[in-house]
Amino acid sequence: MAEQRLPPKIQYLKLKRTEELNNKLKKELARERITASNACLSIIDYTSTNKDYAVPEVWGYMKPGENHFRASAKQARPRGGHEGSCCCIM
Repeated sequence: MAEQRLPPKIQYLKLKRTEELNNKLKKELARERITASNACLSIIDYTSTNKDYAVPEVWGYMKPGENHFRASAKQARPRGGHEGSCCCIM
């Protein structure tokens, strides 16, 4: 059977879609890649050099005044101006 000839507009749309896919695949191929072992070494290096106080068994507890999150919580004013409470019930 003879293949039906597609209208030029449909041919153009198919060509455009194929070119877009080709460009996307070229970009993905050009992206920098690292091996899994290098990625693991990078994660190990990060976790061994940056302290995580959520695990006190490893890093110990923070010294007083070292927690910058706690300092910002003290500076925040409670709503309604009531001391010692988080909300005001009316």
